[in-house]
Amino acid sequence: MACTGILRRNRATIVLCSVLILVAGCAAPPEEEAAVPEVDPVAENNAALNELVANYLQAVNRGDADGLAVLYTEDAIRMQSNSKAKVGRDAIRLFAAADYADADWDLQLHVEESEYSGELAFVRGTYALGISPKDTPSEVYQELGKWMDVMRRQEDGSWLIAREISNRNHPPGQMPEMPEEE
Repeated sequence: MACTGILRRNRATIVLCSVLILVAGCAAPPEEEAAVPEVDPVAENNAALNELVANYLQAVNRGDADGLAVLYTEDAIRMQSNSKAKVGRDAIRLFAAADYADADWDLQLHVEESEYSGELAFVRGTYALGISPKDTPSEVYQELGKWMDVMRRQEDGSWLIAREISNRNHPPGQMPEMPEEE
């Protein structure tokens, strides 16, 4: 009789263990946490910079002073050849609106160098500019020059222009020496 009690307890234990194994096997597997993709800060910054340059070119070449102004920080300073510094987004907007009122602009930018450190970046390059007065579009003023911007990263990861300086490679009124085509 003692043997029968032990066998019943062993059978009950075996049945209980089998049920637990079946329940565990039917349960949903543990969810794996989605792998967080690694972010390449250089690639991310370069993409944001390229977007800013593209938006800048579109605004200038459309004659869109409002579209240009939003690419600057509220406290931005823009310094150009033969002109006083424009301080603040509103001053930059007004100056651009006056420029675009009488002429169509064709600007090309080339980025030669950029460096990022924390929330600031600098970008340096060259430009080619053609300006056609709206009343005499066949007369085109051409200018070649260089530029440098200090950018500030915004909370959303985008970059805005905080400081900008540009100057031409030739005296005012003199036609620039155009680079030879390759």
